[in-house]
Formats: sequence, C-alpha cells, structure tokens
Amino acid sequence: MVEAQEGCANVTPENLIASASKYTPLVRNFARRELKSRYKRSFLGWTWSLLSPLSTILVYSLVFSVFFRAAPPAAGNGSENFALFLFTGLVVWLLFAGMINGSMGWLGAIGDLRRKVFFPPETAIFGSALALAVQSAIEAGVLLVVMVLIGNVGLSTLLFPLILVLAGIFGLGIGFFVCVLNTHYRDVQYLVGIVLNALFFLVPIVYPIGIIPEQHWGLPIRKIVEWNPINQFVTAARESAYLLQWPSVTRWCALFLYSFAVFALGWRFFSKRSMLLSEDM
Repeated sequence: MVEAQEGCANVTPENLIASASKYTPLVRNFARRELKSRYKRSFLGWTWSLLSPLSTILVYSLVFSVFFRAAPPAAGNGSENFALFLFTGLVVWLLFAGMINGSMGWLGAIGDLRRKVFFPPETAIFGSALALAVQSAIEAGVLLVVMVLIGNVGLSTLLFPLILVLAGIFGLGIGFFVCVLNTHYRDVQYLVGIVLNALFFLVPIVYPIGIIPEQHWGLPIRKIVEWNPINQFVTAARESAYLLQWPSVTRWCALFLYSFAVFALGWRFFSKRSMLLSEDM
C-alpha cells in the first residue's frame, strides 16, 4: 500500500508521457487482442461493425425523415440526404460513447491479469481505445467513400478525421473518470448508460437543430444544446464532411479545449488511483 501511495504521489505529466512511450508495445498487443476477440466465432465477423450502424441509420432515417418529416440542411453539393446527415453525426457519437462505455469494461477485463503481472492499467485502456478507433475509422471510411461517389467532397472533408480524433480523445478523458468510479461503485455503469441514452436524443444527432425552439420554459434551449460539448464535435463533423464548410475558429478552440483539457484531467485522475485499483477489481 505504501508503494502504491508513493507511486501515486509521483504522478507528473513527464512521468505519464515516459510511461506511455515505454509501454507502447504493450498497448499495441492489447489493441490486437481486442480486435481479434471482438467478433470471434462470428460468421460475418467485422461485417457487423458496418451492419450495426447501418441498421441504426435505416431505422432513424425512417422514423425522423419519413414519419416526423424532419428535413436535413442541404449538403455541400446542394442535395438533401437525411441518411448521410445522420451517418456523419452518428460516427462521431459512436466513437465518443464507445470510449466511455468501453473504458469500464476494458478495465474490468484485466482484473485477474493485473493481480499476477505488473503493468500500468491504462495500457489496456489505450489498447482497447485504439481498437475502437480502428472500427470508427472503418465507419468513417465508408462514409467518405459514399460522399465521394455522390460528389459531396471538398478541402474541408480532410478535417473530418481530425475531428474524429478529438472526439475520441474527449470521450476517453471522460472514460478515465467513470472507469475509476465504476471500480468502486458498480452502479456507475448503469447510470452512465442512462445518461448516454438521454444525451443521444438531447443532442441533434438524429434530427436537425432547427427543430429545437429558441426559447422554452424561459430558457434559451437551442443555445444550451448548441454549446453542449459533444454537439460541438457533431456539428464540426457535419460542417466539414456534409456541408463542406470550414468550422469557425471559435468552434476549433472549443474542440481542442474540451478534448485535451478533459483528457489531461481524466488521465491524471486515473493515474493517481491506478495503483490502488487492483484491490477493487
């Protein structure tokens, strides 16, 4: 216990970076392990990584564009395509939510191994996060191919991968917080699930933000939704890949501030407690 407390006291940004460099091969091994086990004994294998979001897009496109008649803004090429409008935001959301939900499962999966062999537990989280990023890259690749086929591409499209990376960093930063809390209180994973389910519909991912009233209950509802952190990432992704517009300087500042500030705070919070987590896993 004394050694663990001393290790926690020596957590500095320099030590974190040095540790990350030292254990890079281990991170890659965890990533390969996660990728191999993700669809093990599955007949369709990695095809499910595409079928799952595509089925979601089909259902939501039917509900919101046909039943509720929500019209998306015109894309960069002048056409209106609700499925692509939805897919652009959904790719960002799936990566963000996957980082948060996954972090709790990834940490729990190494409990037995952690008791036998010493290694920084964040290496497993980084490795599994890397595996999730690979899946997100496949989804983003499909989206970009479709954009190319319909002629909706421009220089701003090149910003889409960067926005995805920032969204993943932001989600991983939150994941560091919740996985530590979930180690002590198992109710956290259920609470996080409820919050993410609610947040999915409180952020304009499956509908255009124009249908939100300016004012409601005496509150500037639309402004509140617009400045929701995850909405900044979703909107920036749509601006660059769907609308073919360049996100504003203000939005870029918000993206970098949210992603790196939350990631740094989350990793520091996790690292200070990582030496003590094995006792609760």
